[in-house]
Amino acid sequence: MIGFLCFLYTMDLSASSKDNHWKLIKEENGIKIYALDSPQTTTQTAPLTAPVTDIVKAKAIVTINAPLNKVRAILDDIDHRHEWIPYLESSKALTNYNSNDNKNKRIEYSHFHAPWPASDRDFVYEIELITSSDKQLMYIMKSVASELMPINKQIIRADLFETIYTLTAINNETTKVELIFHADPKGWIPDWIVNIIQRVLPYKILVKLGERLKV
Repeated sequence: MIGFLCFLYTMDLSASSKDNHWKLIKEENGIKIYALDSPQTTTQTAPLTAPVTDIVKAKAIVTINAPLNKVRAILDDIDHRHEWIPYLESSKALTNYNSNDNKNKRIEYSHFHAPWPASDRDFVYEIELITSSDKQLMYIMKSVASELMPINKQIIRADLFETIYTLTAINNETTKVELIFHADPKGWIPDWIVNIIQRVLPYKILVKLGERLKV
């Protein structure tokens, strides 16, 4: 996760988005990036208790020229996520999806490379797939404790407060993708550096997702 320090740059705060809390901080390559400085509860669809932290929550939104099912196929392809998510070394499923009330859940593991002298980071998290209609799909991820992937002393176990991908079909060939990201990489990194990374990361992921869809 610390690898995203390579992308540090200054971004000025500007006008608020339609939500009273989110602030639009940048718009580039058709992607709007927002930040939420104070802890807030998450979406009404999947309410969670917000962590008490100074780490900002970030959101990026883009419209992609690809059908929803094609975007979904990229997100579902866990064996190849490392090919488009920056600094991701590997991901794997630790459990199978368990369907309950139209909600599919499983536990996954992701390992992120960090450049020397920082230690790599990893996450063990539950991913919940929610299909509200044939035009919208949500992936909700948050850290969980699990004995399925013991802590490696050479890797820092980071805390994923919340990651949400929301896919909304605009038409048969166009999909709106919204990514919310909120995590604590742990370790020695000061919050002010983490906050710069947090603001950049969702943008970089959506850029890479768009590139992947063109392959």
